[in-house]
Formats: sequence, C-alpha cells, structure tokens
Amino acid sequence: MFRKATLDDIPQTAEIFRQLHELHVKAKPESFRTVPIEFFRDRLEWYVKGENAEVLVADEGGITAFAAVKLLDVTAEEKFPRRLCYVDCFAVDESRRRQGTGRRLMGYIREFARENACTSVQLGVSAFNESAKSFYQAMGFTPRTFIMEQKIN
Repeated sequence: MFRKATLDDIPQTAEIFRQLHELHVKAKPESFRTVPIEFFRDRLEWYVKGENAEVLVADEGGITAFAAVKLLDVTAEEKFPRRLCYVDCFAVDESRRRQGTGRRLMGYIREFARENACTSVQLGVSAFNESAKSFYQAMGFTPRTFIMEQKIN
C-alpha cells in the first residue's frame, strides 16, 4: 500500500533515510558526514507537517520505501506558469531493493503529482550513483540540468 506518511511513520522512515545518506557518506566523504538519526527525524517531520510538502511511503507490513516531495509553483515572469512535483529524497530499504517497490512508489508519486495539477516530476541524483541514474532513466526520467563543480584547493 502506498500512502502519505504520518508522524508515527517517522522512526522507520528515518532509518531508510539514514541508509541513503550513508551511501553518500561512503561515496563522497569530502562532502557528506554521518549525522545523528535525529537529523533525519527532524527533516521528515518538516515534510509531514509542511505546506505543499509530503512524505509518501510504501507500507508493506512496515515502511519499506519513501519519497520526500515538494509541490513547487513556477511563477517567474520569464517562465510559463506551472506546478511541478520535486522529489527531494527517494529511498528504498536496503533489504527491499530490486523487488519492484521503488518502481511502484514512483508510480504513486506520478499519481500524486497528477492529483495536484503538476506538469512534471523532477528530482536530482548524485553523479556517482549509477544505480539510481539507471533506475530513474528506466522510469522515463531524462536529464534536464547538469550542475558542474570545480574544486579550489
């Protein structure tokens, strides 16, 4: 079952969020550091309580995946007005990966976006994360913007 998270879902969801963050810590230790579990709980609580924000979860006898999403209204004068659904964080529990949960959650995100009059779903993905990039491409996502970096040292 896929649904909007409640405050009661935060402890389980925070653990999945922590798993995703640790993947980033291992891959990019110069950019990411380990933080206490409270960091993830607080961030998820902001989404659950927030306006135009939600945590969407896969509940399969417990939380097995989640997406933190924001509804963003584009109103800049030089752009066509529209609403988009921005996936700020998307993660599947390590024990449930490659079993279709992520694919089904992405379908739920698209349904949520349609119900909220969004014209697209957007997200960012770290350049090192080849499995995530492959997954998103298989889900029909295409690159839109590249953020470039040059280190100064």
